[in-house]
Amino acid sequence: MFDQSDIRISKKLHEDIERHFSSVGILHRVFSRVKTGPSLNSKIKRGQGKYGKDKKIQDLFGVRVVLYFHDDIDIAQNLLKNNYKHDEKSSTIDLRPNELFSATRHNLIFKLPEEDAEQSLTIINNDLIDNTFEVQLRTVLSEGWHEVEHDLRYKCKEDWEGHDDLNRALNGIFASLESSEWSMMKLFEELSYRHYKSNEWAQMLRTKFRLRAGNDLSVQINEILSNEPDVAKKLFRVTREKLINKLLHAKIVLPINLDNLIYVLNYFYVKSESISDITPTPILDALETV
Repeated sequence: MFDQSDIRISKKLHEDIERHFSSVGILHRVFSRVKTGPSLNSKIKRGQGKYGKDKKIQDLFGVRVVLYFHDDIDIAQNLLKNNYKHDEKSSTIDLRPNELFSATRHNLIFKLPEEDAEQSLTIINNDLIDNTFEVQLRTVLSEGWHEVEHDLRYKCKEDWEGHDDLNRALNGIFASLESSEWSMMKLFEELSYRHYKSNEWAQMLRTKFRLRAGNDLSVQINEILSNEPDVAKKLFRVTREKLINKLLHAKIVLPINLDNLIYVLNYFYVKSESISDITPTPILDALETV
């Protein structure tokens, strides 16, 4: 059974995190849940005295952000840390040698906003529940593997005892998915380059920056890029990481579309007078405050 106050908090967390990710255009999906009373009791029972004054349950509220591309993991972590108080000691971010393939966890713990913690009857009435929430970061290709592994291996470890070869094989499937993620990013890099060489500017932007930014580019910008190849070259040389980090850390509140991305890139990196001349005044004003 769910407490209504917890359902409201979970919904608010979901909507807020969705808004933060949408504000920079990262391709993603957000899922959320709140633990029921029986689920909490079962976790406390399994812990056999694990939870008490010094260690509390920190995932009453859980959010999972599924990202389309692996290189968005670090960006997602920074975005969340910019908006919530991070409990670094309680978070789990796996580090591994570069030569090994294995599943990695990006499970981050954050403090609930104070007003939300004060409204949760579960937190108020149970000393074993912390005023925190957990965010798991995963990629699209790894999501299904993690679900299978969690439900059919992690929760059933005895089923796998004495079957080390099949344990390795399951990990090998994850390795192939990780290789596919890397290959997919390289594919988009090559596709973007081909569009650049063909003077296909909207296609170049969509495949290079891989953001949810619509499909259209204004006629004016298209003409500038076609007539001024140096401007197009400078735009193409700006990395995806630079653009997203500028949107993230500068906290520029702009609709994410292809034209606005050009205005941002031009203001900070390209410095084309032709593009500056057509940049809307409200956007220039917003950029000048950064």
